[in-house]
Amino acid sequence: MRKRMKGLLIGIGAIIVIVILLGAYFASQPKVKWWKPYKEMEKPVVNSYPSMIIVYRNYSKEDYTIDLNKYIGNSSTNKNFEIGIVLRCSEYLYDNNSYDELRGNLTAYAERLSGDYILQKLVISYSYGSEKEDEYTGVEYADTLAFEGTNLWYDRSPSTYPNSHDTMMLDEWIYAHKLVGVNKDKKNADFYGVSFAIEIKLFDSLSLNLTHTIIFTVTAYYGHPSLLGWSDMHELKTQVVLKII
Repeated sequence: MRKRMKGLLIGIGAIIVIVILLGAYFASQPKVKWWKPYKEMEKPVVNSYPSMIIVYRNYSKEDYTIDLNKYIGNSSTNKNFEIGIVLRCSEYLYDNNSYDELRGNLTAYAERLSGDYILQKLVISYSYGSEKEDEYTGVEYADTLAFEGTNLWYDRSPSTYPNSHDTMMLDEWIYAHKLVGVNKDKKNADFYGVSFAIEIKLFDSLSLNLTHTIIFTVTAYYGHPSLLGWSDMHELKTQVVLKII
């Protein structure tokens, strides 16, 4: 009887220690200032778009604006999820005394097709074809008031990047070239996504004859959530390519 009681007390003590350690762990985590878009987005159509387009720049002695209205899109599917990305190139602005600018809209989504996996996060990233392109190119997103989204949250805590006075959301886009949408509540939903306006700025002169290659990639990370984190994780990705010559 005493042995049973002793074993029971040891078990209760172990549970108490675990609870205390879990409480200390969660309390030590930095507080995140989460934000989500106010407007809901709808799933875009991607099947009819090419995954790569070329936009041509032109010499001119005068400023001009060209309406492009070109789309590129791509998707990937497995038995659990479908993910997709669509880039709309709306207009090209040429300034003879400053930088060129391509304006458009970027949309990414993840849709659960079957099974009980839950999306952990949806990451949009961009990269350039070379270091020289990185030096002469800037990709910015417009005001967050124009964002649309579904079931994804973003970290707008004060940035931890050196000498920054902005948010983690903005600095990760500028310096790490990514936008991370998080399912912070581990919501068991079938659709997640985000859509926002972007501005691609070209700081080189046409005389450099530089081709700008920008690769936009969307990656979905999904698995099974629990009190201790995520397990059985998988990922699915797709991308589009924009060339400006």
